[in-house]
Amino acid sequence: MEQGHSPSVDSASRILKLLSRYRTAHASLTQICTELQLPKSSCSRILRTLESHGLLRYDSLTHLYSLGPYAIVLGARAEENTDYFADLKPVMREAAERTNMTAAWIQQVDARRMMYVAKHEGAALHRVTISIGNRFPITEVSYGQWVVAFADQAQRQCLLGGGLRAMTPATITDTELYREHLERIQEAGVLVSRGEYVPGVCAVSCPVLNPRGELLGVLAVLGLMPTMTESDYSLAIKVMVEIGARTQFHPDHRARTERTH
Repeated sequence: MEQGHSPSVDSASRILKLLSRYRTAHASLTQICTELQLPKSSCSRILRTLESHGLLRYDSLTHLYSLGPYAIVLGARAEENTDYFADLKPVMREAAERTNMTAAWIQQVDARRMMYVAKHEGAALHRVTISIGNRFPITEVSYGQWVVAFADQAQRQCLLGGGLRAMTPATITDTELYREHLERIQEAGVLVSRGEYVPGVCAVSCPVLNPRGELLGVLAVLGLMPTMTESDYSLAIKVMVEIGARTQFHPDHRARTERTH
C-alpha cells in the first residue's frame, strides 16, 4: 500500500472491486478474506459497514455478499458524470453496427491492469460476449500494446521488465519484436490480433487520445475467428482506422462547457 493511504478504505475499495467481477459477484466472508488476504475480523467489520450504507447486500440464506442497491446509484452517477461517456456511446454503437462485431471500451485502471468499461454487442448470432468490469494484465491482452506504445521509457521498462507470457502459440514473447510491433501499430493507427491472446478470438483496436496526445482508452471490436472472412477483417480495419482518426475525447469537456455558459 502507498504511504498515506488508509488501510480500511483500501480494503473496502478492494472488496467492492472484487464483488464487481463476474467470477466473484457473490462471495462469502471466507472467500473474500482468502481472495484479498484480509484478516477475518477486520474484513467482517468492513463488510457490515458497507452493507449498512447500501453498498453491499448480504443474503442470510446463502451467507453471500454482493453489490448493494446504492452501488447501482453510484454506477449510474459515474456514467452520467464521466464527461466523454455520452460521446463514446454512439461511437461504440457505430463500430458494432458497421462491423457486426462486439465493440468494447477498455481503459487502464492501475499500473499493470486494464478493464472492460463498456460494450455494445453487434447483431451477429455467434458473437463474443465480454463482462464489464473484467480486468486483465496489460501485457496479456492485445489492447495492452496501446498502453505500452504510449508509455514513457520508465513505464515501458516496468511493464516489459518481467518478460512476456505466452497466452497462445501466436503470442509475441520476444520483447524486441514486441517493441518493433509497437512502432508499426502506431504508424498504422490500428492493431489486428488473430488469436494471439485468446484462442479463436480476434480483435481490431484503435487508440483514443485526449487533445494532449495522451492515451485515454482503447476502442476495440471483437469477433470469433471461425466466423470471420478476409472481407470481414478488411472492413473492421477500415472502420476502426476511420473511427480512430476522428475520435478524440476531452476528459473535462462537459465541465468546461458548463463553466462557459
